[in-house]
Amino acid sequence: MLRIASDVGGTFTDSIAYDPVSRRLSVAKVSTTPQAREIGTIDSLRRTLQQLGATGSAVAYIGHGMTTATNAVIQRRGAKTAFVTNHGFTDLLLIGRQDRPSLYDVEVVRAPPLVPRELCYGILGRLDAGGREVEPLSHADLERAAADMRRHGVEAVAVVFLHAYANPVHERAAKAVLRRLLPDVTICISSEVLSEFREFERTSTVVLNAYLTPLMATYLGSLARRLHDADHGLGIGRDKAMMVMEATGGLMTIATALAKPVHTILSGPAGGVIAGAHFARLVGAGNVITMDIGGTSTDISLVRNGEPETTRLAKIGQMPIRLPTLDIHAIGAGGGSIASIDDGGALRVGPESAEALPGPACYARGGTRATICDANLVLGRLSSATRLGGSLRLDLGAAQQAIEREIAAPLGLDVIAAAAGILRVAHANMVRGIRVVSIEHGHDPREYALVAFGGAGPMHGTAVARELHIGRVIIPPSPGILCAFGQLVADLRHDLIETHIFSYTPSNATRAQAIARRLSDAATELLARDQVPPDQRTIGINVEARYLGQSYELQIAFDGGDAAAWSRLGRQFHAAHLQRFGHADAEAPIEIVGLAATAIGRVERPALPMLASGTSTPDAQARRDPRQIFIEANTPGRSGQWTSAQVFERSALLAGNEIAGPAVIEELSATTVLYPGDLARVDVSGALIVECAP
Repeated sequence: MLRIASDVGGTFTDSIAYDPVSRRLSVAKVSTTPQAREIGTIDSLRRTLQQLGATGSAVAYIGHGMTTATNAVIQRRGAKTAFVTNHGFTDLLLIGRQDRPSLYDVEVVRAPPLVPRELCYGILGRLDAGGREVEPLSHADLERAAADMRRHGVEAVAVVFLHAYANPVHERAAKAVLRRLLPDVTICISSEVLSEFREFERTSTVVLNAYLTPLMATYLGSLARRLHDADHGLGIGRDKAMMVMEATGGLMTIATALAKPVHTILSGPAGGVIAGAHFARLVGAGNVITMDIGGTSTDISLVRNGEPETTRLAKIGQMPIRLPTLDIHAIGAGGGSIASIDDGGALRVGPESAEALPGPACYARGGTRATICDANLVLGRLSSATRLGGSLRLDLGAAQQAIEREIAAPLGLDVIAAAAGILRVAHANMVRGIRVVSIEHGHDPREYALVAFGGAGPMHGTAVARELHIGRVIIPPSPGILCAFGQLVADLRHDLIETHIFSYTPSNATRAQAIARRLSDAATELLARDQVPPDQRTIGINVEARYLGQSYELQIAFDGGDAAAWSRLGRQFHAAHLQRFGHADAEAPIEIVGLAATAIGRVERPALPMLASGTSTPDAQARRDPRQIFIEANTPGRSGQWTSAQVFERSALLAGNEIAGPAVIEELSATTVLYPGDLARVDVSGALIVECAP
């Protein structure tokens, strides 16, 4: 029974199918269909099944990752949402925090909240910080608010009351009233979405969840219907499991995704990080930096000892999301990122993207702006004979004209120098992005390998690695499909988090252990409900701690088993603080602010096909006609030079083959560029291990 997965990006939709009997993999890449993303998804999945000679009836598992939620927030296409809170706190979304999006920009303007001021409702009723009722909830206020929401055509409501994390009684009562009065409206309460303190972050997260719920219900419902429809879809049995990738890099059921769609933020990129870490482990690399370059963005993450770094506070645009997520730093530098000249006459690349439609100029779909993809075509890294995704022909003339008109002529350069400049700027952006997740977090990138993937990752991987003095680049097989592959190796996951504020003292050990046991029992129950066998369950407990007086905290592993675990916690916190921030104070009092449980349901990993062995020299059938490619210079004032590069077909390479740069390695989903001095070795797993020239 086949396992299939798809990942919907801004430019391309990628799919993969795996046959566990024959251990065969098939992949497909098609243009994303922005008007109805499920159409492209079904098309790409159908192609993978056809390559295996199978139909939807042979499918046992479907995985899905997407940028649907992220794009909906960025483009403001979610539901018309109302916000219900305590009387006097209706401006909470407008006030936010006292931070500035751009510290020295006196003209900076904050993005407006997702909920307009007229749809923010203050309700009488109050609990104190301990969850005790100070003032009863006003049902009359709720009824008046519901009547006004009905007049405005509200589609979703976010209910966030002060201290609901300590006692959800008022939120549950408000939900019951609103559901009775607004039966067709989505009602989200914070105690069911995020039971934590910090009102602004909690409110932002719950509002996002409400804003996305109707949209995701429509999208996932339409996708599910097409998956099961035999006439216009794939005809997959309705009893087959469909799982959605979430921001933590785990999988969740469709029911969970529909109830908490905010967890699908960063769904697509998370799959790439998980798959990148998986292939790094296969080749013996535990510490890596993943760099996923797609059509719209570059997503960067750090993996230590085989485990991706996580964060508790991500942002989409300027809106915080207080949820566990993989620590992914996204920058606007993808293959479709548009190059332009700013008001000061400087060359800029991104964050604006040509996306799938109209796409880069070389796609010949009506796009006229110069992009990174156009620059790579002009410089010979891509060929006019290249078929992106196996079918899309590239127009060299259109790329040259776009770069000449948009970049070269305004700067007084020739087309080649302008194209090389586009790549240098793009690489500088990528290098800065890697510094954010490594150096700024206390990690030396020279001690890590770089896993480059996505449709454009292998093309830029060795150039970026060289600038950071990273000695090794890992390019997984089918790198342009890796985010989809992540859904075949990701585990089922649940995160439970509760706010509990108390001092770290020996007298509080029993209290912490009791909370940890309760969270562990709740996590176990969730995995049992998902029918995960006991021997495939893992429960991890973390404590969120900080020095007394700090406003941020660190997560420290806590097994909660005995007093010795509680005693170790202090030393672990000091060490973690030193590593993360460069200083620690062993004498300062520590405060606990919360505990969290992570429930993992392990899945069976695909047994990937191993490559046949060959000699160090690739066979003749793997060779293609050499071509001239332009190698840009890193020295200011110099553009670079043309050089003859060997060209290879990756699907014909064997384990043990070695390729010295300059060279180009082509495949369906991506193109790898090796610079002079680089040496690539083909691993038995199918990954390319590139030793980069210093």
